[in-house]
Amino acid sequence: MSMSTPSSPPPSPSQENEGARPDASAEYAAGALSDVRLAQERAGLRAGLTPAWYGPAAAVALAGPSVVRAWSDGRGGVATVIALLVSVLGLGVVVALARAARRGAGVLVARSWTQRLRRSRVVLPAVFAAGAIAGLVCWAAGVSQSVAQIGVFGVWGLGVWGAYLVRNASIRRALRELA
Repeated sequence: MSMSTPSSPPPSPSQENEGARPDASAEYAAGALSDVRLAQERAGLRAGLTPAWYGPAAAVALAGPSVVRAWSDGRGGVATVIALLVSVLGLGVVVALARAARRGAGVLVARSWTQRLRRSRVVLPAVFAAGAIAGLVCWAAGVSQSVAQIGVFGVWGLGVWGAYLVRNASIRRALRELA
């Protein structure tokens, strides 16, 4: 009977590399860290994408209550209560749409109000100005207050949609550059 002594396992390729080049593990760690940062940047960009359905839905949610309010003018009673409820419902729909758009990206990135306002510092005033101009045009044309309000909210909804389309295009371009 021969007695064999346990032999140590052969060195793994990573151990061989470490022996040959001590900085190989540091390079590997730096590469992995770079990959993590790139993945985080992609996830952040994807979180900023807005679904295509969001724009039209937001426009309807903004203009819809104005249409109901226009219908309720002069009717009083129940029509006024319905108009108020639809206005509150429209606000709730806009909030729900914003939440659904963020969740639809698959990644939630919480941004503060200051970050959100800074990101939209050009778009927001432009959209508000477009709505104000639409209101002035309606007023100058002599249309009723209800129709002017529908026009203003419609322009605001379409402006928000346009802003999201432009931002989505910018984000997609940045994602292609990262790939």
